[in-house]
Amino acid sequence: MRASLRLLEDHGWFWRRSAITVLLPLTCVLGLGEAQAGCMRAPTPDLQALADDAGRDPPALLLSTNGDPLRTGGDLAWGWRMAARAEAYDTLSQPAEARSTVDQVTKAASFVDLPLRIELLTRAAMNGLKLEDVDHIASSLSSALDRKAPDIVSIACLQIARGEAWRLSGAPERAVSLLASAYRLTKGPGRELPHVIATEKLARVLNAAGDHHQAIALIEEVIAWDTTHDRKVALANDLYFRGLFNLTRGAYAAALADFDRSRVRSPRASDPVGSAYIDLQTCAALIELRRLRAAEPLCRQAQAVFDAWKEPAGAQVQLLRAKMGWMSGRYARALELLDHLLEDEDRLSSFASAPQAYRLRADVNRAMGRTEGAYRDLERSVRLDERRSNYERSRQTAVLRASFEADRSAARAEELARSLRFARERESEQAQRYRQLAWSAAAGLVMAGTMLVMGVSHRRKLSRVADTDPLTGLLNRRCLTGRERNLLSREGFGAASTVALLDVDHFKAINDRYGHNVGDEVLKHFAALLASIAGKDDVVARWGGEEFVMVFRHRSAAHALRVLEGIRSRLPEQVEAKASGVQVRFSAGVTSSTDGEPLQAVIARADRALYRAKELGRDRFEIEDVTALTSPESQKARIGLTPTSASPEEPNETDTRVRRSAEPGRLTC
Repeated sequence: MRASLRLLEDHGWFWRRSAITVLLPLTCVLGLGEAQAGCMRAPTPDLQALADDAGRDPPALLLSTNGDPLRTGGDLAWGWRMAARAEAYDTLSQPAEARSTVDQVTKAASFVDLPLRIELLTRAAMNGLKLEDVDHIASSLSSALDRKAPDIVSIACLQIARGEAWRLSGAPERAVSLLASAYRLTKGPGRELPHVIATEKLARVLNAAGDHHQAIALIEEVIAWDTTHDRKVALANDLYFRGLFNLTRGAYAAALADFDRSRVRSPRASDPVGSAYIDLQTCAALIELRRLRAAEPLCRQAQAVFDAWKEPAGAQVQLLRAKMGWMSGRYARALELLDHLLEDEDRLSSFASAPQAYRLRADVNRAMGRTEGAYRDLERSVRLDERRSNYERSRQTAVLRASFEADRSAARAEELARSLRFARERESEQAQRYRQLAWSAAAGLVMAGTMLVMGVSHRRKLSRVADTDPLTGLLNRRCLTGRERNLLSREGFGAASTVALLDVDHFKAINDRYGHNVGDEVLKHFAALLASIAGKDDVVARWGGEEFVMVFRHRSAAHALRVLEGIRSRLPEQVEAKASGVQVRFSAGVTSSTDGEPLQAVIARADRALYRAKELGRDRFEIEDVTALTSPESQKARIGLTPTSASPEEPNETDTRVRRSAEPGRLTC
């Protein structure tokens, strides 16, 4: 949009190295028109079809609606047709004609309804209407919306108008907030028209801020939409901007391909200026690829159009041609072009290319051996760069962009409409804006924290399933072998642990006689008895089949035998009565561990003791290391005599001393 050039005076807030330094700010506001469908949907299908034609064939639309001041079909229909004409002028890079068309309608305010007023404001803002005028009109329309039930599309279109006005006035940090909000609000069915506009505008702002990959992802959404709806001229503009984004990120071959595809679809006859911008960008990409012979005619062609239309972009072409002269060794020609450009430095200041021109002339002077002139130009370039740097604004842009990316896909449109309703905002109130950003960041953090907690909970659940026996609910063999270091450690206690390996006697006979269902019931009730009688620091696990392991952590073998006697005494009540009256007995092998001894070695000793118990007639307990016994009652229990009078809850003196030394935690897997 050519008229937008003057709006950027003294707002060159971004620039890059080499030829891209010159072109990026220029092409973010100039070049091909917007070429998107109207923001508000027209009231009838035939009027909406006109708006769609503005992106398909704008010259034909202008021809078909020529002479429409007769207002055929009624005032309101005429107003929407004029809005479509303004859009067509916009597509053809004729902003003055677009604004003039909008003015014709707004002067007849008596019949202009609210949706049409919003559409006209959006179109005027895209064609260089002053920021203060956009802000004033948008505030008035917002108040009118508040007096009725505001719809999301109307709110989003007003945000697009204000965001575009801020972008063209050189305040991208404000533009990105409004455009990102409009992007989020319009995601959903029935909101495609404003969504594609917000997407294209947001892509251009993010690209200018340096987020080229995000910008390309957004512009590809627009390309997909325009391809689906056969909007040929609009698609030419989309490809043009994707080429720009590729150019700014250094993907020169991809940029050339996009510019070539855009050139094929662009109506050169009806939009010579837009086509000249394509030539300009192609020239810049070819220069970066050092294809100077191919670049030269394109730059000359663009220069001729810019001179004919009195486009300030002609200065940018001269700068590119000067660079080609420097790269090809034609220093005198390059110096002549640069001297002519820098005679009027203000022509370049709007695009932040004056520093680049001075830097290039410094390179030319140095190549020609003019050291003093090179130093003077380089010093001037550095001073201009420093004057134009604006760290605070860049930081705000980055913060706003991060906020947009964090909650773009998560927040619901209605919530954003309430929180970001621009009628209740004032962009001058910085504190309010930062509070909104903090809210968005907190929502993202809460969501991330919730997902993290859910992930941890899921992993714990999987771990429990892997470490638990599904039939009995006890820990399984995998859990014990994976935690054996903590299971048998004597550190901090001074007392060894005791391990008992239990086996249900004649379990195969139970299965054969009563069936596997009864056998499973026996195992479940037997496991429940073991778990209920074990101490809080003891560990009970199913080792496999009808075998169970009890680990009495930091307790003596005598204590273990008393617990086993308690289990045997409760079998009739806790197991037999609950398992169809099946008589249940068990044998056990008991052993004590030594410090650092592997669990498998301890289990092997307990298994040998269990084997002896079975050989000696079953229904008894055997100890592998007899010296671990500390009382006569333990000797009686070993050979399967009458149970001791001591209960499992009454440890002997040695056990009490060990328990007082520390309180170990219960083993978990």
